[in-house]
Amino acid sequence: MPFSNILEQPSATIKVLLIDDDEDDYIITEDILEEIPFRNYSLEWEPNYDKALEKVMSGDYDVYIVDYLLGAKSGLDLIIESLDRTGRHLPFILLTGQGDVKVDEQAMTAGASDYLVKGKMTYQQLERAIRHSILHSSNINHIKELNEQLEQRVQDRTRQLDKAIKTLQRSNEDLELQINERKKAEEELVRSQAIYKVIAHNFPYGIVAVLDENLHYIFADGKGFKDLELDSKKIIGARFFEFLSRNDPAMADVYTQKFELTKQVIDSGEEIIFEFDYKDIKYSVIIVPIKNSRQQTKQLLVVMLNITQQRKAEKEILKSLKKERQLNELKSRFVSMASHEFRTPLSTILSSVSLISRYTSLEQAEKREKHIKRIKSSVNNLTQILNDFLSISKLEEGKAKVHISTIQIYDFIENICDEMIPVKKQGQKIIISHNGEEKIKSDPQILKNIIINLLSNAIKYSRIGDRIWVDSEVNEETFSISIRDEGMGIPEKEQVHLFDRFFRAENAINIQGTGLGLNIVSKYLEMLKGAIDFVSKEEQGTTFTVTIPKN
Repeated sequence: MPFSNILEQPSATIKVLLIDDDEDDYIITEDILEEIPFRNYSLEWEPNYDKALEKVMSGDYDVYIVDYLLGAKSGLDLIIESLDRTGRHLPFILLTGQGDVKVDEQAMTAGASDYLVKGKMTYQQLERAIRHSILHSSNINHIKELNEQLEQRVQDRTRQLDKAIKTLQRSNEDLELQINERKKAEEELVRSQAIYKVIAHNFPYGIVAVLDENLHYIFADGKGFKDLELDSKKIIGARFFEFLSRNDPAMADVYTQKFELTKQVIDSGEEIIFEFDYKDIKYSVIIVPIKNSRQQTKQLLVVMLNITQQRKAEKEILKSLKKERQLNELKSRFVSMASHEFRTPLSTILSSVSLISRYTSLEQAEKREKHIKRIKSSVNNLTQILNDFLSISKLEEGKAKVHISTIQIYDFIENICDEMIPVKKQGQKIIISHNGEEKIKSDPQILKNIIINLLSNAIKYSRIGDRIWVDSEVNEETFSISIRDEGMGIPEKEQVHLFDRFFRAENAINIQGTGLGLNIVSKYLEMLKGAIDFVSKEEQGTTFTVTIPKN
């Protein structure tokens, strides 16, 4: 049964093969599969690499869960060898002991559709991974089949064209053999012209033409003349590419090069193929020598094929594949990041709630307040993570729009700083200053998101008691705001990646965050036609400066 069909039948049993040399993992996986509702699963375990490879080759399973470590060889080796042998994409899920982005990238490069972390996967994650892997493999194989069908159609059309070329060559040879009989030669010429016309009129996407040895048209016909804005009757006697050079002067040099290339066929007697553009149309051209009985090339057969739609289809396929890879990468990184970032605050909330329930007396009010603050801080961290992903989602889907209004800039910044008071560390101070005019025209919500993001980073990466400066200025053309801190700074070697999605500097890896904030800021600034710059030194602090048009 095709991979995708089994998902459309809720009553069908999905056969899962676990390839793992640890029986405990088999028992755990079996327990997790039994938790999945509304779907039947059949799990089989194979610890041996060679036997597992034979079972994969049998095609008896719907999905394969492979351990990263399999003794002398790895799960990646098994995936690569299986895909090489079958020639098809199979739904592999890599099982690893730790959530590592490098392992994730290796798995995707090898051909795995997803990967899960041992000891941390839930039945929801396993069900999603199985479903995603089956659909992903089905889609990849479907695209491969479509490409093979397209290639077959191209081959069929090429064979038809070869047949037509051979027919034309035979007709020309017949004319040479009867050259002494003028009447018969004329009759043969008429017959040959008729064949050309039949081929040209039934040639849907181009032109069929015949050139003499000086590259002048002696015959030309086909539906492609309309696209080229040419008259097939007026072109007879004209030089090859002459009219195109007149109609599109900017490309005259290119057409001259193609003309010279065509002249070489007269001397060499060998066919050539090339492409050229005319305005928004792409053409593939085949030039074939038509030889007489003495094997002299006196004429050329020209077949011009409009391949514009074919090229567009190829670009769309590549674009779709690229988008799917990016989406898979984003999902995988989100799962990896979210599993880590959500676990810590949720654990803090659970432990604090448990402890608060024990502090019931008035004397324990201070301890209760301490854990309430921990819960609030954890909730704020979770909210920030969700806000980052909501912002990314809106930006990727094009839902974020710019709404311009007048902003009283000093009051606007002061209100934002007041909102940040609850998240400041003990003793931290925010110092505000402003120069120039008081009003600008911009999108207040987008500008607020930018400032909050930069200010949150300054607070997060600074120490207790540190100062943070917020300096703004409005001149004749621009508004700029600088946020400077005395925090840990950014290592110089890592600054080039600062605005990359999911990037976290080495010295900040233990501080909670998604690695999305500055990427979101850069996207918002693109919408406001603004720019961002920064200066940073380790243990000395960082300054971010944002500049946008005043109006």
